[in-house]
Amino acid sequence: MRKSGERESVARPMRRKVIKGLGFAATGLALGSGISAAAPRRDVKASATAVPDAAPWRPSATHGHVEVTWSVDTSQKLVALTFDDGPMPKWTPMVLDVLDAERVKATFFMVGERLVRNARLVHGRMDRHEAGNHTWGHADLAQLSHQDVCRQIHRAHAAIATITGREPLHLRPPYGRLGGATLSAAGQLGYDITIWSIKMLEKTYRHDPPRLVDYIVENTTPGTIVLAHDTGEPDRLVALRNLVPMIRGLRAEGFEFVTVSELMAASAPLVTRPITP
Repeated sequence: MRKSGERESVARPMRRKVIKGLGFAATGLALGSGISAAAPRRDVKASATAVPDAAPWRPSATHGHVEVTWSVDTSQKLVALTFDDGPMPKWTPMVLDVLDAERVKATFFMVGERLVRNARLVHGRMDRHEAGNHTWGHADLAQLSHQDVCRQIHRAHAAIATITGREPLHLRPPYGRLGGATLSAAGQLGYDITIWSIKMLEKTYRHDPPRLVDYIVENTTPGTIVLAHDTGEPDRLVALRNLVPMIRGLRAEGFEFVTVSELMAASAPLVTRPITP
């Protein structure tokens, strides 16, 4: 795992260079025209092809590997709240209101087309928070070719950077599904991938919200990444309406709320563990 200082000094300029090199319009809301990929072999599904070209290939972003993170190794009692699929009316403002009232940071993995439609919902409200890339149209990247995955990521990246004023550093594939094309596209753009280590079980506890609060508080450990949603099926409101007791319960346990980038920066050096049979 790279040290946090390396992430700040390398990842941001590198990604800007890659995006510009692919020919994005100045507004960042149009697709670039510089994406190219050879067709996969006919006997291999396009989404399973981890290398998009039969010729020798290296990611444009030069670091040559992609990290996939579920949680972070740290001894500090830090937790990252993340919210997927927005921004959307009603739910996103509700979440932002709670976070503001409780003075909590969070990371919103935004869908590009929804952000363009609902930019007013987050305007002036993201200073404390971080925006991550959740694709342009919430596409299942595990079903797409390298070229189509690139389009989904590129277009969302441009929208997020333009509307929030900050480039996203983290990619979360919808549904948490990974295919080879997702990894190759992430490598080409200089993205690493952030999944989660615990999620809200709204359907399980929809008739017993206090149990959902207990489930989250009792199962959060240092370095946990929590998955919630700021749009979707009505049962997801069980989690959102109980964010306050979750936040206060975790604070009572000594946890501090940070963005995904801040959590990554607190990562301890990687320790190799012996493999036991």
